[in-house]
Amino acid sequence: MEGLMKWLIMMLSLAMIVGSAFQGWEGEQVKSDLAGLLKFQSPSHITEFFINDKREDTRQRVYSVTFTMQDPKAAAAYKAEADMIYNKVGSAWEIGDVGLKSFEKID
Repeated sequence: MEGLMKWLIMMLSLAMIVGSAFQGWEGEQVKSDLAGLLKFQSPSHITEFFINDKREDTRQRVYSVTFTMQDPKAAAAYKAEADMIYNKVGSAWEIGDVGLKSFEKID
């Protein structure tokens, strides 16, 4: 029983490590796409970025994201929520649109 418990803990730990590594790569790609679509000078202007949900079917993938952005040269920061919509083109996913759900100035 103790061996089974150690094995289970090891497998869960491995799954969390692999999942967080993929989320990190996927999150960075989505963040970069967002910066490009919103015409930021740099993805570093997005200071916080969270993927809240991901929905997918055979033709479309939608990420619901929350992010904070601030230009280092400006005092104001902004928090926003958006749906990032990717379309299947051949075997690849390409960014299609960003549907802004909320946008507010924060200090």
